Amino acid sequence: MEQRSKKLKAVQEVEPSPLGELIHDAVRVAIEEAIQEELVAALGAAPYERAEVRHGYRNGSRSRLLTGPTGPVGIEVPRATLFTAGGEREWASKILPRYQRRLPEVNEVLAEAYLAGTNTRRIRGALRPLLRNAPLSKSAVSRVVISGQIKLRKLDGFDKIATVMMKTDKAQRAA
Repeated sequence: MEQRSKKLKAVQEVEPSPLGELIHDAVRVAIEEAIQEELVAALGAAPYERAEVRHGYRNGSRSRLLTGPTGPVGIEVPRATLFTAGGEREWASKILPRYQRRLPEVNEVLAEAYLAGTNTRRIRGALRPLLRNAPLSKSAVSRVVISGQIKLRKLDGFDKIATVMMKTDKAQRAA
């Protein structure tokens, strides 16, 4: 009985995590698991698993910072080498492409803020609750808006106005 009350007291002393942190951790775990599953499929074997036909081997991992709707997330991305007919090549995730720093949803918000009239230097301040301490430069905002990788929402002709603005802005920068 006394031992049970000690355990209960120890559990009650632990500070509960805020809901935002729990969601943030769940997002990180989900992304890492999806990337691991993708790598297992590419290699044809799980870690430490012996397989008759193996398509490559793992060689460590690297840390990446990815900004999503829950803020910046530190992710461990596994590295691997694949065997191909032309020789060995480094594995690249399709879920998290190389050099991707923000999820498409964050890029959409950046483009919408820019198209609403916020200049590139003030977007970071305007989106501070979303970005938290994630790195974002004015040139990154310009690349997101100019590159055309944004799928604009279809809101009563908003897509037509935004396309014209993007083309005009791109033409001004080229001149």
